[in-house]
Amino acid sequence: MKLRVESLRGRLMLWLLSGLLLAWLMASALAYQQTQRTVSELFDTQQSVLARQLLASGLSALTDAQQPLPPAERLLPPAQRKQIDADALAFAIFDGAGNMRWNDGAYGHMLRYASGVTGFVTQSGYGKHDRGWRVLFLHDPGRRFTVAVGQEIAHRRAAVRSIVLAHLWPWAVMLALLVLLTGLLIGVQTRPLSTLARELRARRPGDDMPIAPDRVVSEVRPLIGALNALFERTRNLLAHTRRFTADAAHELRSPLTALRVQAEVAQLSDDDPVTRRHALDQLIVGIDRASRLVEQLLALSRLDPLTALPATEPVDWHALARAAIGEIQDQARQRQVTLTLEDAPEQGHPRMPSALPAQGNPLLLALLLRNLLNNAVRYAGTGAHVGLRLDAQGLTVEDDGPGVAPDQLAHIGERFFRPPGQSESGSGLGLSIVRRIAALHALELTLGNRPEGGFRAAIHVARAQS
Repeated sequence: MKLRVESLRGRLMLWLLSGLLLAWLMASALAYQQTQRTVSELFDTQQSVLARQLLASGLSALTDAQQPLPPAERLLPPAQRKQIDADALAFAIFDGAGNMRWNDGAYGHMLRYASGVTGFVTQSGYGKHDRGWRVLFLHDPGRRFTVAVGQEIAHRRAAVRSIVLAHLWPWAVMLALLVLLTGLLIGVQTRPLSTLARELRARRPGDDMPIAPDRVVSEVRPLIGALNALFERTRNLLAHTRRFTADAAHELRSPLTALRVQAEVAQLSDDDPVTRRHALDQLIVGIDRASRLVEQLLALSRLDPLTALPATEPVDWHALARAAIGEIQDQARQRQVTLTLEDAPEQGHPRMPSALPAQGNPLLLALLLRNLLNNAVRYAGTGAHVGLRLDAQGLTVEDDGPGVAPDQLAHIGERFFRPPGQSESGSGLGLSIVRRIAALHALELTLGNRPEGGFRAAIHVARAQS
């Protein structure tokens, strides 16, 4: 089962404890190897010294009647017998024929003669639980006697373990203290994060005040900056939503009131067919206006939250333009407006003007073209001409109508703005939708009057912000 630790403090403690434990185990292994080497050298030296002392002690005085030495602990006072290690070394003396002439009286009788051997060898087979002996054989100059000094290998290993453990347990205590101290330090350093989390959980839904970045360490400040940026976007979105909702409610109130008035007039005009017919016609016009307003509001509500296009695919701008002309043609014919398409693709690029993106969202771009053409047809006036042109600079929709008053031109394209004195019904959202769709495609909408008269709406690549 995979261990998952969600807490930052827990992860730091887990990784730190694992690293310290691994380092401690590696240090213990190295210490054991080094101690084993040092202890082996020390005991080998002791065996060599004892063997030389025995050779220098006059072995020629040994006789067959020589008795073994009593164990070392019997030679000491009872109170001091536990202070020595009787198993540290054992020795025996052999004659030239390999007969044991003398031993230490403890374990020396267990040593076996090895003919022709000089130096250290490992012997085994001394008993059921024997783990081997390390034995040193030295000879006197005449090779009349051989001194064997041995030691159990298990004794050496026990000595190594004893020394290593004597040094490791203080380090183990220090390791535990270090882990405890580290946990306390991590807790102190992460306490501001816990405090900040509690404050964020306790915030009211509408509280979007930024967090002071100096309350946390520098490594966490990018996260605080991102949270503050999110709060700022949320604040702007909520403000925009409240403004949008208020504007929508205000704009819907007028057509709904007009619908109610016309419905009441129709109810009260049972004896006047002409008045009743006029009221019903106005009711249908009002319903169409309210329907367009609701459609525009829904389109804006879908476009506003977008920060990027939901999906893109290759765009055939000329096909979109011809389709938009076809959809607006009936409306233009009713108003006696002439619609033309100037389709002049760049040489070498027969399917796309060079200034417009090759990838985009065809549904949104079709909506953009319909809104531009619908706006031009409705406000150009009876008998006007509306032209859609695609060229190297982008796309342009122009008309030869009355244009817009200079003092109102700066407000054209703002949401719900309609120039005073307009006889045409509308929501004032069409160009806002066009501007939003253009921005999602890295394009820009430019509005203005034509020098020769009329109005122009141009879509082109957005200029870089300086």
